[in-house]
Amino acid sequence: MALSTRLNYVGGKHDVDKYIYMVFVIIMQSKDDGDWWLHFGYNNENLRPVGFWPKSLFGGLSDHANLIGWGGFTLSYTGNASPPMGNAQWPGKSSASVRDVKYVDPSGEGYKPAPWPAGLNSWVSHKQCYQVSPFLDDMFYYGGPGGCTM
Repeated sequence: MALSTRLNYVGGKHDVDKYIYMVFVIIMQSKDDGDWWLHFGYNNENLRPVGFWPKSLFGGLSDHANLIGWGGFTLSYTGNASPPMGNAQWPGKSSASVRDVKYVDPSGEGYKPAPWPAGLNSWVSHKQCYQVSPFLDDMFYYGGPGGCTM
């Protein structure tokens, strides 16, 4: 069982079309020892292992996962405005995105999750500052200008 995805960050708040950064992330369980490995690269051909979580950390993940989650996080001191997320754009064609999300079975075969609302679900704690689009067409957009004060 593994999770494979491509993350796109469209860089630069004022020059959105100038930079596009793509990274590929795969989390896969090793067949040799059962540990969960994180692989990172700028395309599928140059993925490299960067670390692992020992299987002993996960009592319920001896051979598969029933639930997979990931997310974004911003932080600011109390009373200060929160920073932007992604490239500070609201979700849409010019914002940061996550694409090509797949579940990977032990044989290496990848499967796309069902589209929203049956497949991937989202939760946003401060919708006035950040948003995420529904998971459609094998991708979702995320981001926001920030500016929330707690």
